[in-house]
Amino acid sequence: MYQQINAPKSNMKKTLLTASVALNALLVVALCFMAFSGNTLAAPVRSVSVNSQVGRRAAMGGAAAGMGLAATRMAKAVNPTSIFETNCGACHQGGGNNIITGHTLSKTAMEQYLDGGWNKESIEYQIRNGKGPMPAWEGVLSDEEIKAMTEWVYEQSTTTFKDVN
Repeated sequence: MYQQINAPKSNMKKTLLTASVALNALLVVALCFMAFSGNTLAAPVRSVSVNSQVGRRAAMGGAAAGMGLAATRMAKAVNPTSIFETNCGACHQGGGNNIITGHTLSKTAMEQYLDGGWNKESIEYQIRNGKGPMPAWEGVLSDEEIKAMTEWVYEQSTTTFKDVN
């Protein structure tokens, strides 16, 4: 009535185990290479699907204990340009200010209008706490994202946004 299935031979088990370990090692090397070479995943930074796909691969792989840490670092890579475009661009398109004329992201405007003047501490405070129509981003963005945005805005204020009025 029922057909008995023979268990795999011991050589087959060894081959499958070896192939699984080799594949996992290759994935770990690839993830480490991507994490430390500055490449990011094609999906958005906060993508749930990327995290769940990486998690599934790690769970299915068996012997990939180190893979989780590399995948977590990659999934949390901070891209300040993307954060700016997603969260700040509606009001500060091109470093300008669509809400309050003159309150741009140029160094000159920040020296004039930013509480505390043009410095990283004042920029970070403004990002974290907001002011007037600008919302507070603390609790929305991670500390790492806020720090990255502070550095990015500070740099852009003297380069790309330098002459924005």
